[in-house]
Amino acid sequence: MLTTIREDGLVDLQDDAGSGPALATALRTFRDSGMLVLPDVFDAARVAALRSAYDELLRAELGHDTSDRVQPTDGRRHVQMQMPLVSPFSDVETVAHPLVVRVLTGILGDGFHCSYYNSNTAFPGSTYQRVHRDAGPVFGTDLGVPTPTTAVVVNIPLCDFTRENGSTEVWPASHLIVDSAEDADVDLTTRAQSLASARMDVPAGAVVIRDLRLWHRGVPNESGEARSMLAVVYQRAWLSWRARSLRVPAATWESWPDHVRSIFSTAPVDAEHEEAATA
Repeated sequence: MLTTIREDGLVDLQDDAGSGPALATALRTFRDSGMLVLPDVFDAARVAALRSAYDELLRAELGHDTSDRVQPTDGRRHVQMQMPLVSPFSDVETVAHPLVVRVLTGILGDGFHCSYYNSNTAFPGSTYQRVHRDAGPVFGTDLGVPTPTTAVVVNIPLCDFTRENGSTEVWPASHLIVDSAEDADVDLTTRAQSLASARMDVPAGAVVIRDLRLWHRGVPNESGEARSMLAVVYQRAWLSWRARSLRVPAATWESWPDHVRSIFSTAPVDAEHEEAATA
């Protein structure tokens, strides 16, 4: 079962001054399970605009490719695409929604920043990926207890995620599992067989916040339509890693208010990138 903020709790969280009971419940839920679903963050019009712009980019990316690709996690017909920071993907509502920022600040602390902007599409006929983490424990096997969350991915589904179209499989609380040296020889797909999993069945308009250490995998899409989501990674202020693909066009930087510039302060502002991305 996924950990979703109920409708009444979501209203309280939106109206909360930042430290009330609704936020405390959300943060505790995230710490316990490693993920949190916030329903109804985006309205249907915003989701439709994101999906339309995304599909156009994806067609340009794939060309005549049938998308029969194999990801590093072994899943066939799963495609990743780095996202340009242009509208609507760079809109304040998309990358710094007030509700999401409030929760991220509670998880990561002040000064968190974006380090990666990716997307994932599972095409019809996709296969199982191997179970994997997007990031391992900060101290590897040197520390025998889990650390607080240092980085999360914010998933923005661009359609309803269902069992039929391959909603992501996750292992709740697996972000708290700390490996021993012996564990290095046992892959997560084998280890996960003895643990309970859940499926990320969420409607379009929801946002899923997930600890990067959480075990998960893509699964077969048995529908007739592609299943896509945006994936924006945010991390604590003291982490310095940033994907080289994360660059901000000058026009986007100029359009952002100061609080959004702060979130993207580690990414270079690049006028040439702007021209290439919008050509």
